[in-house]
Amino acid sequence: MKLHHLITLAGLFATTAAAQKVAPTQDAPNTKDYPGMPRYEGSTIVLQSSQKYGELGLQIGGLSSPGSTDPTEVRKVEGRTHRTTYLLLNLAAGKRSTLEIARNYEQAFKEVGFTPIWSGGQAEIRNGPPKQYYGIPELDHQLVTTGVKDRRYFCLEKGGLYAAVFIAARSWDHVMIAKSEVNPWKQDVTIPQESVLIQVDYVDTRPMEEKMVHLSAAEMQKSISSSGKVAIYGILFDFNKADIKPESSSTLTEMASLLKAKPNLKVLVVGHTDNVGTFEFNEDLSKRRAKAVVTELASQHGIDAARLTPLGASFMAPVTTNSTEEGRALNRRVELVAR
Repeated sequence: MKLHHLITLAGLFATTAAAQKVAPTQDAPNTKDYPGMPRYEGSTIVLQSSQKYGELGLQIGGLSSPGSTDPTEVRKVEGRTHRTTYLLLNLAAGKRSTLEIARNYEQAFKEVGFTPIWSGGQAEIRNGPPKQYYGIPELDHQLVTTGVKDRRYFCLEKGGLYAAVFIAARSWDHVMIAKSEVNPWKQDVTIPQESVLIQVDYVDTRPMEEKMVHLSAAEMQKSISSSGKVAIYGILFDFNKADIKPESSSTLTEMASLLKAKPNLKVLVVGHTDNVGTFEFNEDLSKRRAKAVVTELASQHGIDAARLTPLGASFMAPVTTNSTEEGRALNRRVELVAR
C-alpha cells in the first residue's frame, strides 16, 4: 500500500533547473487531511475547501453518448462537504500510474469499511464529473479538468458518509499565479506536466450526533436503577477514531458526577457501533473508544480506573435497525452497565 496517514517532506518547493519553476512539496498553509482518512505516499495538499452544508453530484453511470461529457446518471447527496486536491509530483525515479494510485485508494477505503458505488476510467468520465454537478466550492476548476489525461474516478459510501475520488495526470504545466485569490502560497506556483492530481471529496449526510440528548448525572442514575444500564450519546469521536472530541466534556462531567455520588458503583464502559464495516474492525474501534472514556474519567476527573471496565461490543447489540441513518446514529453509543 502506498497510502499513509501522515507525510513529512523536506522543503516547501521544488525548483526545476531548466525553467526555474517552483512546485509545492509541502501541504498548503492551513490544510490537513480529512479525519481518519489516508493519502497517497508523497502527495501534498495544494487546495482545500469545505462547507457546513452543501451538495455534490456523484457520477454513477457512464457517459450518455460517445461524444458527450454528461453521465447517464448522477446521484446528488447533501450534507457537510470537504474537498482536498493533492499533488503527486510523480518524478521519473518513482513514477506511478493513475491506475495504480486509484487501486491503492480503493483498497484503503475498503479497509475502513466503505462500499463501492461506481467507478470509471478515461472513456467513461472524459473531463471528470461535469462542473455543473459540483456543489463543493471549486477553487481552480481548470487544474483538474483542462490539460489532463489518464483520468480515473470512483465513489463510495459508508453509513451516510460519501466519498468521491478523481485522479488525473497533467498533460502540460498549470500555473497558479501569485495574485490569484485561491493560491494559498501567494507566489507563482507551477503544477508540472506529468504530475498527478488527486481530488478527494467527502459529503457527510449523517445527522450531527451533537443533537443527541445529553443526560444529567441524575438521569443516568435513574436509568441504571431501573434497567441496570444507561445509553450515552454525548461522547463524540472523530470519524473512525477513538479521539474524544472537546464537545464531550459536559457529558463526561455528568458521568464523573454520577460515579462520585455513588462511590460503590462499578461499571462496564461498553462501546457500541453501527454495522457499517466488518465486525472485527468495529470491535476494535468500539473497545478503543471505551478505553478512551475510561482514561478520560480517570485522568481528568479522578475516578478510580479499577471501577471501570472497558469493553467493545462492535454492532452485536443494536437498539434499533441499522438500515436507516437515524437507526445507525442511535446504535453508535457508549453504555454504562452496572456490575
